[in-house]
Amino acid sequence: MPDGAPTIRPYRPGDDDAVLQCQNRGLGAHHDLDHWRWKFVRNPADRTLLMLAEHERDGVVGVYGATATVAQCDGQRVVVGQCVDHCVRSEHLQAGEHGLFVALGRAFLERWLGDGDDQALFVYGLPTAGWRSGARHLGWQVVRDWDIVFRDLPAGAPPRATPSELEVHPVARPAADVDALFAAIAPSLGVAIVRDQRWFDWRYATRPDRRYTLLECRERHSGRLRGVAVQAVADVVRAHTGFLLDWLVPADDHDATVALLAAAEQATRAAGSDLLCGVFNPMDPRFLSLQDLGYRVRGTPWFLTLRTARFDATYFRERWYFTLGDSDLV
Repeated sequence: MPDGAPTIRPYRPGDDDAVLQCQNRGLGAHHDLDHWRWKFVRNPADRTLLMLAEHERDGVVGVYGATATVAQCDGQRVVVGQCVDHCVRSEHLQAGEHGLFVALGRAFLERWLGDGDDQALFVYGLPTAGWRSGARHLGWQVVRDWDIVFRDLPAGAPPRATPSELEVHPVARPAADVDALFAAIAPSLGVAIVRDQRWFDWRYATRPDRRYTLLECRERHSGRLRGVAVQAVADVVRAHTGFLLDWLVPADDHDATVALLAAAEQATRAAGSDLLCGVFNPMDPRFLSLQDLGYRVRGTPWFLTLRTARFDATYFRERWYFTLGDSDLV
């Protein structure tokens, strides 16, 4: 272990290059600053939730942080964070009583998790190999497994029939009336990331290193927005798989569900994939609706965990509306 213990401190403007270099080295990644700033600085919450370990000689040698966004929880709009891209340089892993990873995590939670105006009410993640240490030393709790709904889309199969009074079109970025759609659906969602125009624009339309298909479903004659979905193809778990990343449709709007699902399936086939997958909370009625429309269910390697300043894992287990878009997997 190098001489001298690293200093643990919050991120400060100007740390960007050093943090990115540490993460790319530790994670074997090749992200650039534009991607990094999109993820950690230009987010919907306008917060940078990062705790750093800085060594006098080696610079930034550890990072523990989260991508911030806005969610609704318990009738309030609050800041939350998805914990991602933690890393510690191998030669500094043993620093501290339980290692530098644990020291960073404790400092992060002490500073950023809470009910304060500049804190996140809860942070969540999809654990990696460090899960046992996080559970033991940092108090992370399991919310539930991430099961997927999926449908095979064999070549030559007829497209799904859709209601004639609705039309679905891809859009470059979401229209302003998505805010009203989310406001109408929000009371039924429980705990959920605020899926408004700013969210869709940030998460999908302006992400610098990936392209998504954003779909709007509208009434053909009135133009009223009935639903929004996001589709993409990626090499996650299985190569060239179609993913239904986001879904903002009233649970009881069967026609909009069918129309958007047909469009997402068509986009997946057009991209050369024969499988479409999505993630929904099994407590949410949409999980059952998709099964009624021909989707099957299976497990995944992922499970959802969190630390929260209010309530407990059971509260979130029953109420959390999530999709794949809540993660950074695709």
